Amino acid sequence: MKQLALATNNSHKVKEVGSILLELGIQVLTPKDLDISFEAEETGSTFSENALIKARELFRITNLPSIADDSGICVSALGGEPGVYSARFGGAGLDDQGRALLLLEKLKGNPNRKAHYACVIAYVDDKIEKTFEGKCEGVIADVYDTIGTFGFGYDPVFVYPPFQKPFSQVSEVEKNRVSHRKKALDALLTFLKSKESEPI
Repeated sequence: MKQLALATNNSHKVKEVGSILLELGIQVLTPKDLDISFEAEETGSTFSENALIKARELFRITNLPSIADDSGICVSALGGEPGVYSARFGGAGLDDQGRALLLLEKLKGNPNRKAHYACVIAYVDDKIEKTFEGKCEGVIADVYDTIGTFGFGYDPVFVYPPFQKPFSQVSEVEKNRVSHRKKALDALLTFLKSKESEPI
């Protein structure tokens, strides 16, 4: 089975990326699996820049083909914010719920609820640096979902129209079929397959 090092310490991302790639025949190895300490300062102004920063750093440490995810939610009425700052929206004192509630507060009374999740997966090895993008279009709910038990981040306020419910009420299997991360990982897989078929 093909293995890729995954540049994250986020357990939610490890679970989501790992389960998607495992179905595609790829095993991910986390910094914890590799028994290394990994931190990379995300100084980029785009998802692509930040994903590459993380993938490059993990490859430098491990010399293993490495992937990194940078993702967030982009809200039309806020000019695309929080975007790359989704995990830091509102400052260090807020947790996932606090950031989602802040987003609802900023959109209070605004009829434009259009938003999308964006994901960029960066791939780095000894010869190649490449990025792959995925998007999932939806709308921001009027209220925070307190019923759902799935997902993380902004899932309790992100409604995917075909499901007519927030991602927090959608099982991992259902979400992984349509998510921004799945689309980016599918593009990565297509690339890896084409890479393997290239003549030596």
